[in-house]
Amino acid sequence: MAGIVIDGQYVSPEERAFALSVSDIMYGDMLSDRLSRIVELAEGHGHLRFVCVRNDSMDPSLFSAATNAASCTGLGLILESADPVNLREALASVPGCTPLLCITDGDRVGETAVLSTVTSCPMSVPGMDTESLMDNVEAAESCGASELVLCPGYANMKGCLEINTDLMRLETEHSLPQASHPVMTRTWSGEYALSIASVSVMRHGALIVLDDLDGDGCDLLEALMDCF
Repeated sequence: MAGIVIDGQYVSPEERAFALSVSDIMYGDMLSDRLSRIVELAEGHGHLRFVCVRNDSMDPSLFSAATNAASCTGLGLILESADPVNLREALASVPGCTPLLCITDGDRVGETAVLSTVTSCPMSVPGMDTESLMDNVEAAESCGASELVLCPGYANMKGCLEINTDLMRLETEHSLPQASHPVMTRTWSGEYALSIASVSVMRHGALIVLDDLDGDGCDLLEALMDCF
């Protein structure tokens, strides 16, 4: 699978990376403490190269403020929202940055693709199964987006294994260009989330985005990325 440049950093199945997240409903010391903790973990884990800002509030002002704060960490940015309008507002708060635009609403892929094309930012394409994922890639490409990351929806480890394997086969056995983009695994917190992340790493996942992970979990994910 191909690689992609996110906020100036190259990511591919051979150059794996992971991100931890902050929510834009955090504010003040809560937000700064969370960002400081992610930076602290990143100093000891070379594959922790990104911070993901979640637009949980669905408020563009709060999202922009959290994005601006996260941009000061020195880590690459991933912006996650269901609303491309909010993504556009957050982008305006960090001029010069080219974060990964992570749209979570599959019905708004086209709008996000236009934003991606205009701003030269890469974008992730969601899909709950391989078919919908490929359809959404075609929709994004038809709007001019070319720097894409595949973001399959996983309910469990089995789903992660099956979809990542399907994408590998579509690329290598069927030469399907829509399947050649790097794979991002979006998961949550805790041991099961780490298990899904581990499966993805072993099946050519290039970028893992978790809500949270403690130091021991970061150690394990770092070791897996080094081995695979």
